[in-house]
Amino acid sequence: MTTTSPRRLVELDSLRGIAALIVVLHHAYLSIPDLPAWVDWLLDATPLRLVGAGRPAVIFFFVLSGYVLTRALAAQEARQPGSVMNGPAWASYAAQRSVRLGLPVLASLVLSAVLQLLIWEAPLPAETPGLVGVATWAKMWSWKGFTEQALLLSSGNGFQLNPVLWSLVHEWRIALLLPFVLLFRGRLAPLMAVALVGAAVARLAGMPEGDVALGSSLLKTFAATAGFLPAFAVGAALALGRVRRLDDSQALAAGIAVLVMAMAAHDYGVILASALLILLAQRDGRFAYAMRRPALLWLGRISFSLYLVHMPLLAAANHLLRDQRVPEVAALIAVALSFPVAALMCRWVEMPAHRLARRIKPSAARVPAGAEA
Repeated sequence: MTTTSPRRLVELDSLRGIAALIVVLHHAYLSIPDLPAWVDWLLDATPLRLVGAGRPAVIFFFVLSGYVLTRALAAQEARQPGSVMNGPAWASYAAQRSVRLGLPVLASLVLSAVLQLLIWEAPLPAETPGLVGVATWAKMWSWKGFTEQALLLSSGNGFQLNPVLWSLVHEWRIALLLPFVLLFRGRLAPLMAVALVGAAVARLAGMPEGDVALGSSLLKTFAATAGFLPAFAVGAALALGRVRRLDDSQALAAGIAVLVMAMAAHDYGVILASALLILLAQRDGRFAYAMRRPALLWLGRISFSLYLVHMPLLAAANHLLRDQRVPEVAALIAVALSFPVAALMCRWVEMPAHRLARRIKPSAARVPAGAEA
């Protein structure tokens, strides 16, 4: 249910931090060949498949973004009718989102570019597994490539400096559309129908179900973006709908469903599991209490920076130790370094970007009458 002054749901910050950690561990796992069979089994046939697959954590990010951003927009519109659904307000919102996402993205690319200049000698051996060997630092970066990546205009394996930016392409594009979901208040079925049409567009464009990241060309990246509309739409619908708090039996059923769908790791199952997690986190109980622990709140606070810095560090560690052929040591070093580097980036880049974004406001002369009340 939408409120006029929603409190910050810190439990969701913790969930975002856990999802970011899952992505970090996933990429570390992919960089290590020849793991024991029992490890591969754990990461394929149990709820730990979240780490083995990695993608479910990104889908959760999308659902959570749809929920949090729509919740904030709906609350603002309730406080100041007309303050969201007008041209200047949308332009201000778009600029804010671009600054909040763009400056940390730029910082992560600068970090990766500097590390590559200092460390890179040649591509890693062809047998190097995972994104480290295929999609990161395959060649020395150029200013043209750097600019395309900074503007989120790359496609395929074009994000050579930081492959995780593929998700920010979709995050940024769809976030710019979220103010328009307020048109669907009280009409959630049409909202979901529009989102599913987007999924159909992705399939008709040849995007593999449950596997698409970016298309092979810039045009196809827009079809790929359309494929992720259902994840954002479910989060938005959850923010706009009147959903009752789960009782004890419903919470137990939801927890079991989340575990089962984590093992399935299908996009639509993950979307539903993400919605259930959001509901569980807002219910006073053991799960919500656990999500309020200081360590998890700190992890949530640095989650975006952690997501952005870990791949450049993983690439750097693997290139530094390429002659020793110890990918497990490189993975351990990269994971360990990711946390302090993310904390620094959060403090010196991400938080200033947030403050700068908050200073961007629509022209007072163009705010609708009554919006100042």
